[in-house]
Amino acid sequence: MKHFQLKSMASVTHLLIYILAFLLIWEWLRPVPAVTNTGQIEIFVWFTLSSAVLIYLRFPFYITMPALFAGSLYGLHRIFMEGPFLSGEGAGTLLRTFAAEFTMNTGMILNGNFAALTDFFRTFLLFTLLALVCYLLYYWVLYTRRVFFFLICTVAYITILDTFTVVDASQAVIRIVIIGFFILALLHMLNVQDEERAIGRRPGSFISPAWMYTLVTMAGAAVVAGILLPKPEPQWEDPVPFMREIAGIEGPGGGAQASRIGYGVNDERLGGGFEKEEGTAFRAAADGEKYWRGESKDVYTGHGWTSDPTYVESEQIFGSGIDYRMFEEGAELEEGETSIEMDEAADFELIFYPGQPVDVQNTAAEAGGNTVQENEIQFYTDAEGGRIQAESGNAESVRLGSYDLTYEEPVFPMEELRNSSEEDPEDIQEYYLQLPEELPERVTVLAEEIAEEHDSRYETASAVEAYFSDNDFEYETENVAVPEDGEDYVDQFLFETQEGYCDNFSTSMVVMLRSLDIPARWVKGFTAGEEIEELEDGRNLYEIANANAHSWVEVYFPEVGWVPFEPTRGFTNYADFEEPESDPGIDLGEDNSGEAPNIPEPEGGVDDLLEEGGEQEGTDEDPDEGTAVFTLKNLLISIPLIIGVMILYQKQSRLQNKFFFYRYRLSGKSASFSSAYQRLLWMLANEGLPRAEGETLREYSRRVDLALSSRAMTKLTSSYEKVYYGGRTPEGEWEKRKKDWEEIVRLLQA
Repeated sequence: MKHFQLKSMASVTHLLIYILAFLLIWEWLRPVPAVTNTGQIEIFVWFTLSSAVLIYLRFPFYITMPALFAGSLYGLHRIFMEGPFLSGEGAGTLLRTFAAEFTMNTGMILNGNFAALTDFFRTFLLFTLLALVCYLLYYWVLYTRRVFFFLICTVAYITILDTFTVVDASQAVIRIVIIGFFILALLHMLNVQDEERAIGRRPGSFISPAWMYTLVTMAGAAVVAGILLPKPEPQWEDPVPFMREIAGIEGPGGGAQASRIGYGVNDERLGGGFEKEEGTAFRAAADGEKYWRGESKDVYTGHGWTSDPTYVESEQIFGSGIDYRMFEEGAELEEGETSIEMDEAADFELIFYPGQPVDVQNTAAEAGGNTVQENEIQFYTDAEGGRIQAESGNAESVRLGSYDLTYEEPVFPMEELRNSSEEDPEDIQEYYLQLPEELPERVTVLAEEIAEEHDSRYETASAVEAYFSDNDFEYETENVAVPEDGEDYVDQFLFETQEGYCDNFSTSMVVMLRSLDIPARWVKGFTAGEEIEELEDGRNLYEIANANAHSWVEVYFPEVGWVPFEPTRGFTNYADFEEPESDPGIDLGEDNSGEAPNIPEPEGGVDDLLEEGGEQEGTDEDPDEGTAVFTLKNLLISIPLIIGVMILYQKQSRLQNKFFFYRYRLSGKSASFSSAYQRLLWMLANEGLPRAEGETLREYSRRVDLALSSRAMTKLTSSYEKVYYGGRTPEGEWEKRKKDWEEIVRLLQA
């Protein structure tokens, strides 16, 4: 009886270890969809679990093998075939297909032609490999009690994927270390119990409480320490860039090695110069210039961008209004069509589109060198990033040669953007406010300084967008720095180099907006390209080159959706923004070109402005009947008048300033704000601080504040722009900025 109890205890311990070992196998399967075109990974997980159960229960060989073979056939049926699995016709078709595939692929293996193996047979081999791994783990756990080699292989496998692919294995490594720690400790406990029995001692329960407390405490302490303790800088030079260079993946960093520009997949490490490649990517027939969107990414790492795509069938997205809707009710949508023909040398597994896709038709595609019929193509869309890719019926990736695309193009109403709510949905906040914990604080401080004078989300986003053009940032493609380990990509660009191309500008804008709790995402695709022909249907044909690869920014506005912004100097935002109809006013529009807003002179010029405060004083002439008679009396009267006029002329500016100072102080109101601001511009010009030609109001206000050691002019200008450019009513503006206006006038009189 005691022997049976001990055996049962050991069996339970083995079961626990075997379950932990199965979790290690699961870690091998998790990243497979991210690095291959393998779909339906859940089928492989269930097959592995079933194999592990059959092997652990030690069914006879003549039961286990047929069961595993039947399980693999069921998996093949689920992946490659249709109809019920247990029907006579379905089972017969599956067996005949398997026999034909097995015969054909066996011949290829014997001939050494491994590259030609079919997906059907490759999948069967994967099922066989998974069953074999389950048996090996059972043998290592139950007999040899050694899984260290498999544990090391798992860690190596995960770290290699993390280094050279888009897989983020930071969490996986933690799970593997914890699982491996428990497996090794439990196996050691079994060995200790065997030694105790060998010398005649009775071992305790199948899992000693002391062992378990120690395991949990040490594992927990290791995880907490790894997260909280400070990390020293790397002591050895990173070998990965050298390995990548040898493998031809990318150049060595530092900006010295230029890469070829084009649309790439891996954005984990941005920076470095590039050489323009003039090869054509695709041609598109469209009704105007547009940005061609490929995808967006949401996780900023401090060195670049990653994402964890979640693909769903595109029929669930196109036109359905669920999950992936780029635009909401506040945006006016107009339907458009475009025809795209990819260049023969282009090898893209995704489609590029303007606006919001609705449908894809008339596709010409191939997979593995073979033509794929349109009815065999299935489109899958990343519900977060908007990447749309095609697959054939056998889950093989498809290269599209041409396609027609129906899309919805938005018109963004400016009034909706300016008055947009800032209550973002939880999923938007979860995905698009992420920032690394190591982000330097001065990036956030700069963003807060830029946004300080702006009340709405649109004004803040526009201010961040314009920050690069208003300051000394340069568009540079050759001598572009690459951040060192431990150095943030955005921080380096904002505060050190201030030179870069679209990735630098767009990433910096996204990060600064997120630091202000404004959801934003990094978007990549192509610019409009070059117009090469006008087509008979009224559309234009554009040629988009590899050198047109570009990145920009999308900002989320509740009730409106994702609105594009273009922070890169020298590039144009082709989005359509609609101003509300209003009375003609002063145009203070300011764009990235740096041109000054058009502020018309007050009607009637300076003379009319002077009349606003009263008539100018002058000297009355004493007409005489005939010629004027010069007498001593006239001389004595004329001299004081002349001196008075000279003094008035010399002091006219100060006197007028005092007049308008008291006039607006006593009679100013909200409606007076605009005229008071224009009067202030006139006063500044009279005092030797005129606005230069081509100088924007913002630039002028900063120069005035610098000359007067004040910030009042910037505040006044900000309010003035809100009234005329922002479409706001002047109600309350004079009361709020009256003291700032008076401060400028006093400083002019000092």
